[in-house]
Amino acid sequence: MTSYIKNYATKSGAEIEITGIITSVVMKFPAFLTSFSDTMTSNWNEETVYGRPDPIGTFQNTTRKISLAFDLPSADITEAKENLFRINTVKQFLYPAYSTNVVEPTSEELLQQATQVQTKSPMIRLKLANLIENGSGKGLLGWIGSFNATPVIDMGMFNEDKKLFPKVYNVSIDFTPQHEFDLGYKSDGKMI
Repeated sequence: MTSYIKNYATKSGAEIEITGIITSVVMKFPAFLTSFSDTMTSNWNEETVYGRPDPIGTFQNTTRKISLAFDLPSADITEAKENLFRINTVKQFLYPAYSTNVVEPTSEELLQQATQVQTKSPMIRLKLANLIENGSGKGLLGWIGSFNATPVIDMGMFNEDKKLFPKVYNVSIDFTPQHEFDLGYKSDGKMI
């Protein structure tokens, strides 16, 4: 039986998609948004010059930060287990990939040692309908600066075999997108 929660997300297209770049695993959450902000910051190097009332500005770059928060409810214990699995999977997306290189011993008394070398950063793609996308229907590439999943204790928990499964989570994400193509204008004033 499909719950109201899944119907809402699939029929309205209101799903938050988080894809781990390292694993290509996609986690989808119904978008019961409680807050959303998409902030662009234009960064300038300002220099105050003697005798001039305004500083001289040299453009540095434009950065973007996206913050969103949503409620993640569960209609039954099955959905509560699925939600906990999704949350834990996104937490795993926040760690890099490593390769193991074997270092040969330099003397007889040294044992073989394994060292870990980071090979991939924990990048993700984040998509929310047309609000967070790259223009071609894919999610924005970037990284999660913070991910917070807080159980709403007042809403209660499901209990199975002495394991607790929250009925509702408040989830918040701070995301920094990365540009995959050039942005700006040509000298003739047309977009790049």
